[in-house]
Parts: sequence; C-alpha cells; structure tokens
Amino acid sequence: VQDDLTVTDDVAIGGLATIGETLAVTGVVTANAGVVVDNFTLDGTTLALSSGEFVLDVASAINFNSDTGNFRFQDAAVDVGIIQIANSDFIIRSLVSDKDIIFQGNDGGSTITALTLDMSAAGEATFNAGIKLADGNAASFGTGGDLLVYHSSNENIIQTNTSDQDLLFKGNDGGSTITALSLDMSDGGAA
Repeated sequence: VQDDLTVTDDVAIGGLATIGETLAVTGVVTANAGVVVDNFTLDGTTLALSSGEFVLDVASAINFNSDTGNFRFQDAAVDVGIIQIANSDFIIRSLVSDKDIIFQGNDGGSTITALTLDMSAAGEATFNAGIKLADGNAASFGTGGDLLVYHSSNENIIQTNTSDQDLLFKGNDGGSTITALSLDMSDGGAA
C-alpha cells in the first residue's frame, strides 16, 4: 500500500508487523507478552535492562510512592537495604546481618568515610573527625540523660543530670582502673 491505510475496526496480525516510521496510537496499547524497546523489556511488574546503565532524567521532581512504605535495595536479587516509612517515621535499614551503614563524601577530591554505624556493635557510631554542637546543646550520656557535657556562653560544663549521682574521674594505673577523684553529689559535691 503506497498511501495511508485507515482501519475503523479491530485488526488481528498473526505474524511480524514492521513499521518503518512513527506509529501514532490514540488509544491504549495492550501488550500481554511484554514490550521491548532497545535493550529494555517491560513485562508484567518488571522493567529489565539487559546491559548498560539506567538513566532516569526528568525535568522536575522524582516522586516515589509505595502504599506499603517500603523501598528495597537488592544486589543479585538479594535484599541488602530498605528505606521504610512506618507511622510517618523515616527509616533507613541495613538488611544483611552485621553489615554497616556508611556515610561517605568527597573531601578535596578524595573519598572519605565521614561516619560508620557498626551493625555488629548495636549501631556504634564512629566519626572520622570531630563532633560540633552549638552553644547550649549537650552531648547526653546514659538512658535517662544522666551525664551532660556542653559549652554555654563562656562556660564549659560537665554536669550530672540525675539526682545524687556522683561524678567520678577514673584512670589507668599500671593496668588497673582507679578512681582518682569522686565528687559526691548527695553531699553538695564534696570531693
């Protein structure tokens, strides 16, 4: 056919159909056996790329929406991490036993690890450099915030925050832990 072909009813093609120019479809395209575009295959709930990198380039925001609130990260079909929304809390979790969560960045052209959360040690945090807190903001220690260390205005403060808990200064004397000084908070801080 050398001119345009107009069909006003269903068409069934049992074999291969080759179209050399743009196919303009004004209705829904149904492809129950999947769709292949270059090296992308869309079949059911899976969008697969057979080689290369997948680039998602948009002119505006990228929105992720999951009714379960779960966004899983896999390596070779094995779950390694998850971002989860639970009761409006934003959760980042490592799913592989004892594997750490590591925050890295670029410092003057070199990759550095700024923070490691050690999952084999209950999430113990190791910072690559110092920790800075603004004036009046304390580093709090103990389940109930029993000990506070902070700077306020022109004062440097170490403060016991629980009634009558003593403040002890300890050290290592020849391999043994000794208490060098004890401040008794139930006796007005007597040394």
